[in-house]
Amino acid sequence: MTMTQVLKDFAYLSVLLLIGFEMRRRITFLQRFFIPTSLIAGFLGMLLSKSWLGQVAPVFIPFSEGIGQWAGALVVFICATMFLGIKLDSIGRDGMATTFLAGAAHQAQMILGLGITAIFCLFMKDLPYQFGYMGVWGFYAGHGNATTVGTIIQEAGFWDDALGVGVTFATIGILTGVIAGMILINLGAKKGLTHVKMSFDEMPKEQKTGYVEPADRRSLGNGVTNASSLDPLAFSLAIVGAVIVVGVIIRELLIQIHPIMKRFPLVGAVLLSSMIIGGVISKTKFNNYIDRKTMSRITGAALEYMITAAIATTSMHIFIAYGIPLLVVSLAMGLGNYLICVKLGRRWLQHDQFETGVGLFGMACGVLATGLMLIKVMDPDSDTAASSCISTSSTLGYAWQIPYMVVGSLAIFTAPMITTVVSVLLFLFFLIGGHLLFGRKKKKA
Repeated sequence: MTMTQVLKDFAYLSVLLLIGFEMRRRITFLQRFFIPTSLIAGFLGMLLSKSWLGQVAPVFIPFSEGIGQWAGALVVFICATMFLGIKLDSIGRDGMATTFLAGAAHQAQMILGLGITAIFCLFMKDLPYQFGYMGVWGFYAGHGNATTVGTIIQEAGFWDDALGVGVTFATIGILTGVIAGMILINLGAKKGLTHVKMSFDEMPKEQKTGYVEPADRRSLGNGVTNASSLDPLAFSLAIVGAVIVVGVIIRELLIQIHPIMKRFPLVGAVLLSSMIIGGVISKTKFNNYIDRKTMSRITGAALEYMITAAIATTSMHIFIAYGIPLLVVSLAMGLGNYLICVKLGRRWLQHDQFETGVGLFGMACGVLATGLMLIKVMDPDSDTAASSCISTSSTLGYAWQIPYMVVGSLAIFTAPMITTVVSVLLFLFFLIGGHLLFGRKKKKA
C-alpha cells in the first residue's frame, strides 16, 4: 500500500463523511433517531463498494486493497489517547451501582453470545464457537472495541472473519441502542418516568441536525504551545506518537522475553503504554502538557474515520455466512441489556433510575456517547446524575475490561473452556455483589 493509495482512501472516506453529514442535517428520520454521521457514511461506503455495488454495476468506489487496514491502524491512535489527561471525579453510591450494572450487562452479553453460538454449532459446522465472543465487543463498546478485538484475533491468525463479524455486531448494536433507546424514552415520557418533560420538537436545532451556527461555535481545544514554536495540534499529535513508540518498545521487550508474545497485538501494548504514561504524568507537573480537549478531538476524528472505514469494508460474505446467528445473538443481547440496565437498575439505583437505566442501556448497546445522547434527550439541562453515573461506570470498567479484552481475545481460542468459566464467574461477581451492595430494600425516608 503506497502513500498515494492512503491519500485516495482518505479522500473517499472524507467525501462519504461529508455526504453523511448533509444527510443527517437534512433528513428528519436520521435526526429523530440520532443516527451518527460516521454510521451513515459507513453504510454508504459499504453499499457503494466493490463487494456490494461492484457485484452488479461497473461503477463503484475504488477503495485500495489496504482500506481494510485503516480500522486497525486508527484504533491504535484511539488507544494511545485513552488515559492521557484523564481525571476521575468523586464516585457516589449510584455511580458504583451503575458500574456493577454495567459489569453484569457486559458479562451477560458474553454468556449469551457464547451459549447461543454453542447451540448453533450443533447445526452449523463452519460456525466457530468464538463467534459468540465477538458479540459483546461489538455491542458493549461499539466499533472501537470490535475493531480492537477483531484486529487482535486476525493478527494472531486465528479467524479471518473476526473483524468483519465484530464490526457488524457493532453496527447492529448502535442501531439497537439508538432506536430502542428512543422507544423506551417515548414510552417513559408518556408514563411520566422522566424528570423533565421532553420532546424532540423542543430540542435545540444543532442537536438535531449536527450543524452549529457561527455564533454558537465552541473551541475545539486549548493550545499548549505557541504556533510560532510548534503548532498546538502538532504538539498533541507528537505526544500521541510518543505513546505509540513506547507501546512498540513494550511489545518488542515482551517478544524478547518469550516468542509467543509475537501474538500480543500492538493495540494492547499501546493501551498499556497509555495507561502507564497517563498515570505517571498525571502525578507530575508535565500533566500541564496535555490538553484533554485536544486529545478528545484526536480520538473523535480517528473514531469517525475508523467507523466509516470499518463499516465500508464489511463484506457481503459476513451477512451471507452468519446472518441468522447475528440476528439471534443480537436480539438476545438487546433483551439482556434491557432486563439488567432498565429493569434491574430500578431496584439498585436510588435516584434518577429511568434516566440512568436508559442511558446505560444505550451505552451497553453501542458506546458511551450513545448513552450520553439518550440522557441528553431526557435531561437537556443535566439536572440528574445519570450522565455522571454512566461515565463513571465506563471509566471504572477499563480497569477489568482492557485486561479481559486483550488476554481473552487470545484465550478464547487457546483455552475456550477456561475463558467461558471465567466469564460466568465475572457475571456472578457483578450480579451477586451488586445485589448485596445495592439490591436490598431501601428504607423509607
